[in-house]
Amino acid sequence: MFKNFRDYVNDPIEAMFIRLAEDQYPDKIDLGIGVFRDAFGNVPVMDVVRQAESRLIARGLPKSYLSPLGNHDYCRDIERLVLGGNHTVLQTSRIVSAQTPGAGSALRLGAALIHSLSPHSVVWVSEPTWPHQVEFFEVAGLEIRSYRYYDQAKGFLDIEGMLEDLWEMQRDDIILLHGCCHNPTGQDLDIAQWKLVADAVNRTGALPFVDVAYQGFGEGIEEDVAGARLMIESVPEMLLAVSSSKSFGIYRERAGMLSVMVGSEAGDIVSLGAKMRDMARQLYFMAPDHGAAIVHEILSDSELEALWRKELDGIRQHVCEKRKALRTTIEAANPGFDASFIERQHGMFSCLPITEEEQVFLEKQYHIYMLPDARVNVAAMLGNQSEILAGAFADVRAKRVSA
Repeated sequence: MFKNFRDYVNDPIEAMFIRLAEDQYPDKIDLGIGVFRDAFGNVPVMDVVRQAESRLIARGLPKSYLSPLGNHDYCRDIERLVLGGNHTVLQTSRIVSAQTPGAGSALRLGAALIHSLSPHSVVWVSEPTWPHQVEFFEVAGLEIRSYRYYDQAKGFLDIEGMLEDLWEMQRDDIILLHGCCHNPTGQDLDIAQWKLVADAVNRTGALPFVDVAYQGFGEGIEEDVAGARLMIESVPEMLLAVSSSKSFGIYRERAGMLSVMVGSEAGDIVSLGAKMRDMARQLYFMAPDHGAAIVHEILSDSELEALWRKELDGIRQHVCEKRKALRTTIEAANPGFDASFIERQHGMFSCLPITEEEQVFLEKQYHIYMLPDARVNVAAMLGNQSEILAGAFADVRAKRVSA
């Protein structure tokens, strides 16, 4: 069966990490991996996570199976965290949720559910977007189309182009939206723009699928979900994917959630939950519980939750400081270049206005590694790396002039 299997081509993200691992240069710069690093280059574990984990271990965390829908308490906590504790969709039991192995599995489960109910639905994704996000829908058999979103050369949101493209959506098409801290650009919709998108959804009959992966990394824990809350208040139905990886710093624990919010005229929501349960079992059987149990321990205790919010606020402030420093160094090394978009954007990532060929040059000449679309993880930058990147960017721009 496997004798003719050879020469497999890695996807661009994995290929970059392989090149990075093979590079023996001692001061190489990894701006690709989507994690937050502290001033010492470590990926820190929050104190509140350590405390919650210790409590669970002391009580004797059970290891028996759960339903494929996962940790029910975790789902209720995350529903309240994202939607707000008094949201009408929670009060009227119009929501069914499943704990998943991270937001990636939430997207994959959502894609399978969509395909089973409406196989001809088209999924509309931003240009650019996180490449793996698209794969979850492609492998489920759904057609993908893109809508204009970000002008990388000028560093701004193309809202007019976005809306023009979205008016082509048809009933039961899916629009995939980043709830905050857009990956890879860091460029978010403001609340007025969320309203315009909601209007396009209602007029076309499309269904929004909002991916919340960085709550607390943009403007604040509550502020970062204002768009998602507005959307569910404005449309009859919505899907929601949530990741706890970044917000709680539990990347390898794989805690996430898929929620389906239905309208008042929807069918049997109990049957919908049963279908989600069976589809989850077919995909991965059940999600690991350890990370979800940690999050529930934190969010069910007022003292721990207050500590978590304080720690996450500190992380966000640290990222904002890194963004400001990168803007300052880039503008200092590139007179006349406006890098304000870096400080204006949210979360871990921004995209530099450079080409794929220029990215290759930065790898070979400066040992600087970024993901496709020149995605820079500002939250991972250390020490004088912003100065090195700023100088390398100046070199790239100078070569354009001399070419």
